[in-house]
Amino acid sequence: MNGYYSKKLQQSKRYKELQENIQLYYEYSLEKEHKQKSYLNSHKFINSKTGECVNIKYDFEQKYKEYSKVVYQRALSIQEHAKREFESQSMASAFITLTLPSQYYPFKSVKTKKGRLYVSENEEFAFDSLKEAVSAGYKELQKIYQTFYKRVKNLTDIKYIKSVEFSKQMVPHIHLVLFFSFDKLDHVRGTFKRVVEHFNLDRTDFQEVSFKANLNNAAKYLLKYITKDLNSGSDVFKMRVFDGAKRFHKIRVLTTSQLPLNVLVYKKIYNSVSNIEKNKINFKIDDNINTVKEKIDKEVQKLGIPIYLYFQDNFSIEKTIISSKDRKVIKYGKRNSLIKVRIKTIKDGNTYKIREFQIKYMGTEIFRKERYVKQINYDRRI
Repeated sequence: MNGYYSKKLQQSKRYKELQENIQLYYEYSLEKEHKQKSYLNSHKFINSKTGECVNIKYDFEQKYKEYSKVVYQRALSIQEHAKREFESQSMASAFITLTLPSQYYPFKSVKTKKGRLYVSENEEFAFDSLKEAVSAGYKELQKIYQTFYKRVKNLTDIKYIKSVEFSKQMVPHIHLVLFFSFDKLDHVRGTFKRVVEHFNLDRTDFQEVSFKANLNNAAKYLLKYITKDLNSGSDVFKMRVFDGAKRFHKIRVLTTSQLPLNVLVYKKIYNSVSNIEKNKINFKIDDNINTVKEKIDKEVQKLGIPIYLYFQDNFSIEKTIISSKDRKVIKYGKRNSLIKVRIKTIKDGNTYKIREFQIKYMGTEIFRKERYVKQINYDRRI
């Protein structure tokens, strides 16, 4: 949301509408957090086996920082995964920006040394309100992206990381990193050009990335928009606005190619190994290391790969899906893997509910899903 507005423009109704929307998004984020906290505060969760009562707390900044770390790990893992897959053919990549046509933007701007200066209202703006422009713009961006992706996917395998960001005018645009075989570069570039022409786009960018010289730049460049530093109050406000806008307009901020290890299982593995004391696992380990997580961190550093990918390389999973019609078992990974995951899921229509969830590390159980009974906590309701 970099840029600034002229004093004259700041007196306009449209500018005031924008500021009202920014405040609305900020408050919407707070409202959603309050509802989450209120729900958790007014309920207690009893372990059906041990009788232990668990109180669950929610903190927006902490959750966002955790989310940022997971996103970053997953993106780097997709990049490394693509590098392995396309290694024999030589991997290429492109960083793409998709920006909406002029009629979605309420203001005109000029480039200055300080950034973009918004100087006047845009006569081509085609919507009655800014909120309408955001919702319609996101749908249009998704249409553009899907058209481009399907045309490329029809002729070549491709891995991707896609992020939605908001401009200073709170209009969304897409950043996209693609990984593919180098011999398909002309096809990808040509497809992008044809899609740009088809949708009459005038603000786009297609940058080829040299991975031999700078392997990690593409994912890091993209993810700077997601993994922002929350140390200052200013950044927290911006993140609140971003969070509120994506919730209000039902925008999915980040999508990626699928990996064998999904985020839910990764987080369970990460949290579980982080809490294992070294005396619980029967192996020789440096006395200066107090947890299994420290051992894994050293191994990850030695290999030079993301910890997300390390878990994926060393895990196997057996997932059982039970429905009223049949029973389906999906398996992935080696039988002698370091980390073994077993999940049993009940399918009811389009709804899936995990009944059993177990993780073993070197044959020792480090996580098992417990059953909890939810009760209203009348003493703590607010």
